[in-house]
Amino acid sequence: MAIIAPFRGYLYNKEKISNLELVVAPPYDVINPDQQEAYYQKHPYNIIRLILGKEEPDDNERENKYTRAANFFTLWKKNNILIRVPNPAIYFYVQTFKLSSEETRTRKGVICLFKLEEFSSGVIFPHERTLSKPKVDRLNLTIACKANFNPIFSLYSDPNFTIEHKIDIWGKTTPYIDIVDDQGVSQKLWVVDDPAVINEVKSVLKDKKILIADGHHRYETALNYQKIMQEKYANLTGKETFNYTLMYFTNMEDPGLVILPTHRLLKEIKFDLDGFLKRAQLYFDIQTIPFTLENEEQERKKVLAKMQNEARQRYLIGLIAKNSGSYFLLRLKGFELVDRIIPAQKSEALRQLDANIMEHLVFNHLLGISGSDSAWEDQVVFVHTDREAMDLIKSGKFEVAFLVNPTRIEQVKEVVAQGGIMPQKSTYFFPKLLSGLVINPLSPEEKVE
Repeated sequence: MAIIAPFRGYLYNKEKISNLELVVAPPYDVINPDQQEAYYQKHPYNIIRLILGKEEPDDNERENKYTRAANFFTLWKKNNILIRVPNPAIYFYVQTFKLSSEETRTRKGVICLFKLEEFSSGVIFPHERTLSKPKVDRLNLTIACKANFNPIFSLYSDPNFTIEHKIDIWGKTTPYIDIVDDQGVSQKLWVVDDPAVINEVKSVLKDKKILIADGHHRYETALNYQKIMQEKYANLTGKETFNYTLMYFTNMEDPGLVILPTHRLLKEIKFDLDGFLKRAQLYFDIQTIPFTLENEEQERKKVLAKMQNEARQRYLIGLIAKNSGSYFLLRLKGFELVDRIIPAQKSEALRQLDANIMEHLVFNHLLGISGSDSAWEDQVVFVHTDREAMDLIKSGKFEVAFLVNPTRIEQVKEVVAQGGIMPQKSTYFFPKLLSGLVINPLSPEEKVE
């Protein structure tokens, strides 16, 4: 059973900060160093100081980015920069955005607490493998600050759209947060402390299977933090705040649920284009698409259009190497060829997943690069737009970019239903959830209602 609960979150005080656009930021894991500095400069109370502090040369065990975040958090609460919601509440959250096609979409969801469950419970399911470094980082931050700053992004299925109907009703009232972020996404948040509405949301979610869409590292961090706190305190009731974590729920039937592609780029390797294409010919039909400086973008769009149009029939990869002057479109000759490479114990849905074929056939088999390698995190970079991928290739800092189709939501469902776990960065749900909307305190003295 999925147990959710309202909580008395911390919100930015609008009497102190009239323009909340200045203090919010994307999730920590999509912010690069230049963006980090920009958010630092944007406002002295920007959430970046809590979620992604700067490292200083003299940092030590007593003074570091985690202790500084804790000090900021304490000071902001003391000075009423952050104020606490008076009654336990859930938080309706609506994001309206445009796709590259200029189509407008709206995604609706609810932020509340989720009672932690092990993955073996059959209540909550991961869909991607995790990396070790982010989990250590997030655990250090949680221990120092005793708070959840970012909700975990999760999915459930409800063809009746029960919660969405409630959100539509509340949408006629004035939201606490109503801003447009740096990417042009409209972000609205309502504080909902009506017991009847809270109980209905509880009822809808209690019998649902919960799928983590984004935030696997944060969920595993919450489990690790729970174990640490359970060992530290006696006479536990199960209602302690550390037995819960901050979570956002959205309906996987929601037409506003969008997954963007996650293109892969390689650096710090010696990439032999001719040698790679020769090896790849055993598995792929390869089409060469030359371009000039004048028509590069036009030819790139043709490659992506072909990939999208053929996605359900064949597995396709777009490839661009440094100084190559051509795109290469690789069409898999047949899924039976993949079965020779991908371990037989993997489910059919997983064996035919784009990201899994990329990892096992392209990276492991053809390039000799393993996700279990310590160098993996330093060699592979992930981006979500073809333009950014091409710009990085043009910069000369990257050897090759592999353009891939986005994972479809039905593929995610099939993989999880068959007990599979996708490779890292298989999905990129857009838009991301903003940091700075609501903070969940983890006080061991408090109990969840």
